[in-house]
Amino acid sequence: MPDTSQTPALDFEVEGAWRTAPDLLDSFEEDQLWSTRTIPFKELAGGMMLTSTHVKSGAFSGRWAEHSRYPTIHTTDVPEDWGKFRGVSFWAFSEIPTDELVTFAVESENAETPWKDYYHISFQVDWKGWKRTRFRFVDFEKLGSPAGWQSVKAVYFFTKIFNRQPNPYTVLHLDAMKLERKAFTTSPQIRKRQARQQFPIPVKSRAPDFDPAALNHSYPETVGGKAATAPIRYRSYFKTERALFGYYPRFQPGFVSFSPEGRAYLQYGSAIVQSVDSNGVWSYSDLRPMLAAYAQEELGFTELQINNMGHGNDPSIRFDGDGDAYMLLFVSDPTSNWRSRKGLLLHSRNGLRTWDIYLLPFYTAHFEKFVGHNHDRLKRPPVILLSRYISPTEIFITVPRKRADGTLEIPEQTRVADEAISLNPHSGEACQAITHGKKVFIAYGQLKILPGKTKEDGVPNYVTSFDIRTGKLSPPKLIGFGGINAEDGHNWPSIAVDSKGHFHVIINGHHNPFMYTSSLKPWSIDEWSEPISVAKGTSYAGLVIDKEDTLYSVTRCSHPGYYFRLSLHRKKAGQPWEPTKHLVLPFKPYYKVYYHKLVIDPATDRLFLAYWSQSASICVFRDEYQSYIHTWPDREQPFMSGKDGPILPTGTYRPTEGVKRKYHFYNPPPGELSILVSDDRGDTWHLATTKDFARE
Repeated sequence: MPDTSQTPALDFEVEGAWRTAPDLLDSFEEDQLWSTRTIPFKELAGGMMLTSTHVKSGAFSGRWAEHSRYPTIHTTDVPEDWGKFRGVSFWAFSEIPTDELVTFAVESENAETPWKDYYHISFQVDWKGWKRTRFRFVDFEKLGSPAGWQSVKAVYFFTKIFNRQPNPYTVLHLDAMKLERKAFTTSPQIRKRQARQQFPIPVKSRAPDFDPAALNHSYPETVGGKAATAPIRYRSYFKTERALFGYYPRFQPGFVSFSPEGRAYLQYGSAIVQSVDSNGVWSYSDLRPMLAAYAQEELGFTELQINNMGHGNDPSIRFDGDGDAYMLLFVSDPTSNWRSRKGLLLHSRNGLRTWDIYLLPFYTAHFEKFVGHNHDRLKRPPVILLSRYISPTEIFITVPRKRADGTLEIPEQTRVADEAISLNPHSGEACQAITHGKKVFIAYGQLKILPGKTKEDGVPNYVTSFDIRTGKLSPPKLIGFGGINAEDGHNWPSIAVDSKGHFHVIINGHHNPFMYTSSLKPWSIDEWSEPISVAKGTSYAGLVIDKEDTLYSVTRCSHPGYYFRLSLHRKKAGQPWEPTKHLVLPFKPYYKVYYHKLVIDPATDRLFLAYWSQSASICVFRDEYQSYIHTWPDREQPFMSGKDGPILPTGTYRPTEGVKRKYHFYNPPPGELSILVSDDRGDTWHLATTKDFARE
């Protein structure tokens, strides 16, 4: 009987048998692939190289490095029937022990499912030199509904499966993979599983889980420790900051907030707060156990869902002049209905060590932000803007008060307007309230067509003032219109104030220019400049102002073409708006959303831009789809089952024949948060590393 336990590919003896890209050329000519615009397919698929440096069997081994750039390797040159064997083994030479978790998977296609099905098991790269790894089939888990060991199509090694991030410094030389007939003991390293946090009730979220193992690692945070600078141009397929620069920060990138003194805090997943000391050592606190207990005991939840993408929730941490900290959360019970949605205010009086929780009247809530010169925000707890529902809706304001014992009283909310855009902008980190003395100035949009106007005139935007002492609102002042659709809930305003007390407002246009206007008198909303149109194809503009009264905004810019870039807009005091400056450019056109947040350090005027590199919404063609699931195979079943998107069409793209491309829209979890920082007032930008946060 011939020996079917091994093939030349499994012994890593055939150049090109193991590939770092899906087998796209089985379905496409190379000139039909989007990747050909930036990289030949041979280079895209050739991330594993045969080498004679470290060999266990035959003439070669397969060297697999740069796992952030080449997160998956696979081969289809495998025996089809594994049913007569008990397991599989291979040898691997590790150049350094990085503790990276790698998943070994065997594709066993089930004709009754529209997605790929796998058996899988994981191991940790915790050794140096040669090591033999052996897996018994009985120890494998299932992804999907694999048909059986007698029906094997391919073998994979995955590093980004299950929302993981590979270590860019892992280098493996793989060799001598074979099927095992005799009984054996499974290699012990698969037993090393990361302990999961225990909660009183299950806790769910949309963003990937926080990985504490990422903190304080010993590796450079970018390749060679060199600055990774903007503009950042993504490459095919879905190669972003980690793939391009070996971006491997010693923290989990999150949305950035600052104390009044300029100490940075990173909020990840709504309930993880990271900070760093002057020596560059990171620590974190996890609020989920506290939140789960509160949700169970006070809200009657049986499960806790935390809105944590920076989409419907406010991801900032606010402070007051006493040093107290504040956070907002949007939670719900996924076992119940939409009425379980709750807004929570968290208040810490002891340096973010413990928190009191207050229930808000509505689930959508947003703070007044620090945007440059609204210093009076520190004189009391932060202004909270509330919305009853998603737009159109009623909007409200409340300003918490401190009792003598330091706890909070939350006054009854005051209604600002109806038929309004919800006051929780998901991108841009727009500020919509400014405190000055005993007044709060509020900017908002109303989804209505005014008399004498048409729908195409856009969303009317207003500014009003709220008297904290009396709870009264001034008559609203109409300051301009946003976009070309009066019913577009994306055309919200963002307000800031300069050192002289003049208000500056951007009104969003949603794929159209944003409108800019400023008040003509200090701390007055009575008179405004004529709105001017700025930059084409913008969406989701926020606004901050530095000590020199320079205005900054970062938008998602879709001009020219339907490419969704992150772009900087800057206006120096007394000068016109400068030309648009692109900071991040996708590798492909069509929809993308970053949920970006631009903030300014109150101590140094440094600018920080946090954003999701891997979008929570993607438009993909057939080749892009295959590449996506080659990297994140666990996302295919939700895609194809309709949970995160529609069934993908089978149509192919042949541009030489003039056939229109077909694409579909999917909603995966967002991934790979990145942070850009500018130390020179927006002239240059680089990816943030620990030294950008660890300051005296």
